[in-house]
Amino acid sequence: MNLSIISWIIYDIGNTLFNAGVTGLFFPLWIITKLDGTDGTVGYTLSIALLTTLIISPVIGTISDQAKARKIFLGIFTILCGLFTTLIGNSTVIFSLISFGFAVTTLHIGDIFYNLMLKDVSNSKNIGLIGGLGAGIGYLGAIIAILIGLFIIEDQGYPIGFVIMGILIIVFGIPILVYLKEKPYKKQNRYIKISENILQRSYVQLKHTLRDIKEFPGLRKFLIARFWYSWAMYTASTFTSLYILETIGLSERQIQYLIFTGIITAIPSALIWGKLVDKYKPKIILSIVLTLWIFNLIISISAGIIEIDDNIWWFISGFTGILISGVWSCDRPFMHQLISDEFIGEYFGLHGFSGRLGSIIGTASWGFIVTTLNLGQPIALTSLGLCILLSLIIILSIKTNNNIKYKK
Repeated sequence: MNLSIISWIIYDIGNTLFNAGVTGLFFPLWIITKLDGTDGTVGYTLSIALLTTLIISPVIGTISDQAKARKIFLGIFTILCGLFTTLIGNSTVIFSLISFGFAVTTLHIGDIFYNLMLKDVSNSKNIGLIGGLGAGIGYLGAIIAILIGLFIIEDQGYPIGFVIMGILIIVFGIPILVYLKEKPYKKQNRYIKISENILQRSYVQLKHTLRDIKEFPGLRKFLIARFWYSWAMYTASTFTSLYILETIGLSERQIQYLIFTGIITAIPSALIWGKLVDKYKPKIILSIVLTLWIFNLIISISAGIIEIDDNIWWFISGFTGILISGVWSCDRPFMHQLISDEFIGEYFGLHGFSGRLGSIIGTASWGFIVTTLNLGQPIALTSLGLCILLSLIIILSIKTNNNIKYKK
């Protein structure tokens, strides 16, 4: 395993540190327990941040196809994410919410370039394994977040915790900027005569991207399916801690232990899922994972409606860790299977677009169902199960194009 692969994997530690530690755990708990906020405060703040990302991501994807070095963009957005994270909780409430929003936006824009670089560190035989390693080892970031919570936030408060996590996000982003070697790729030239202005070329390229999507069989359906499972996955990851706190009635410390359990199961299972993806292809494995997700949500919803021993949450947490790593171990390889190399940037922009759109509606809908309609968290969780079911139906209908080869 060379330094390019190792640095790509290390980056995911910082990425997961933010997603699991900031978005999925401490920011929602800080809003609810310290500021007397609501699910709507969390959901609507996230929705605005993700809407910004939604607008920008397709253009960023097409710009990446025209740019000479994608690492520069990744570095800029990673540093910005880390800096904005350090500002959460260290000023007024409004400024903290704005800082969180900017941190979310810059992280997800950086993800576009990070996902593209999977092909720089893999080939057709190991893309699933490398992706699985990134997902699995990336969960060390979540472990670090839990340790920060138990040993720092409990004693010194949330603001210092956000500062430490912001610094670590930047630290884990440094190796990929230093050691990853980008492979030569077939750069798109069909728009080069339109204008020397990279933004103008990128907007024209985006227009043609939407028109030409039919050239890649299965891609349109996959992006629609990704919209639905991103709706469910991102929303569940964000509000699980609040569901366990408010509906189930467990403490903040118990929640951290449960999340730690999910992390422990996610790390080895990501490696297993990655190998299964290489052997059986992403469609089959993703279909299995989504089916199991529906089963897991049924148990979680039942635990919030009828009286079930709280120990069931040890099983739910462990099983959730296995399933989350399963989805993300399939997601990027599935996308790479459906598109050819020279269009990878612009279509990964749409990949990000579909996921962000689902995340926006998902987080907003949770806040709307729980806070505005006052229907309760179990109903909101039920809506996520329906999203998973829709995505599964669409995935099963996709005919993959195995003629598109990975660049070796």
